[in-house]
Amino acid sequence: LATIRRLQEEFQAELATLRGRVDALEAETATLRAQQFSTTTKLRGQADFHLVTPFDTIPGQTSTSVAARARLNFDSSFTGRDRLRIRLQSGNGNALQPLRGLANAGNSGENYNVGIDDFYYRFPLGNRITVTASARGLQGDDWVTSTIVPFDGPAVADAGGPQFYQSGGSSSNGAGLGLNFNFTDNIALDLGYTAGGPGAFDPSVGVFAASNQSYIAQLNFLSDGFFNAAVAYLHNDRSSIFALDNTGVAAPAGAVDTFAGLLNLDFGGFFIAGHGAYQTFNGGNDFSWNAGLGFNDFLAEGTQLGVYAGQLPQLAGNTDNPFIVEGYYRIPFNRFLTITPALIYGDAKLNTQTDNTGFWGALRATFTF
Repeated sequence: LATIRRLQEEFQAELATLRGRVDALEAETATLRAQQFSTTTKLRGQADFHLVTPFDTIPGQTSTSVAARARLNFDSSFTGRDRLRIRLQSGNGNALQPLRGLANAGNSGENYNVGIDDFYYRFPLGNRITVTASARGLQGDDWVTSTIVPFDGPAVADAGGPQFYQSGGSSSNGAGLGLNFNFTDNIALDLGYTAGGPGAFDPSVGVFAASNQSYIAQLNFLSDGFFNAAVAYLHNDRSSIFALDNTGVAAPAGAVDTFAGLLNLDFGGFFIAGHGAYQTFNGGNDFSWNAGLGFNDFLAEGTQLGVYAGQLPQLAGNTDNPFIVEGYYRIPFNRFLTITPALIYGDAKLNTQTDNTGFWGALRATFTF
């Protein structure tokens, strides 16, 4: 007892400090519980700001412009392995038309109207299968484990991502179902189906009789090392967006079949990557591709310097494929802000105008929170 009393007297100040800290933590915990947003939902946001300046112009792209997009993702999990996502999106402005525009922009004329862009639920079925049920927002590459090509994301132009996923596909406001089978840690099979609206939501039409539908199957080999690759097949029942017939006239609505291969050779400090896609439609055919190289951690940790070129899928009413070259440098200043300057050259190859080439400078600022 004497020893205990001596210790109490010796550590009296420390015990009082600990007691005060415990009381403060209990008060803060009670406040958090009373004011918390949700026990199951996290809010994640992203805002993209663009400044695009044409150095050499084509009609309709003659002046410096701005474009922006904001996203709020409400991600809920009920088991720790599933995710219910509801995404609110708003934006306005775009550029680089008709070269497929900017990767992280809204659409001109949206005027920052807020809408539900994604609405889906993803959950595991055992240890090797993942199921995704979508009410809105998923199509094409949204169903796949990876698009393989590392330009998809860091690039400022949307052409940095393989464009065959969207070419002639169903509308993103449709409903769909996806399955991902992980046969091993490196081999995965992705399957997806999208029924475009409004027919998918009309009881007199239904999901399987919607006016535009798309199917995708992609087999992936994803390693932690040098070689990453995939082969993909898509069937789209809506071809009037980009496809042509043999005479160069916009083809009527029908089917587009796409066969594609994607490759990424990662040497550690740098990578070489690209894809090729062959499409057939109404007796015609088309070939598109992109290829380039990039350097990770170039001059600073976390950065990426990339240069790629690509031949885009044909636009309706044109006989040639648009061509684009982009060089970009993604710079993460911190975990909240990334700046990406880029230089972009493009040849729209439009039959309706004589000046088809343009050269742009672009700057994108991305905030994540």
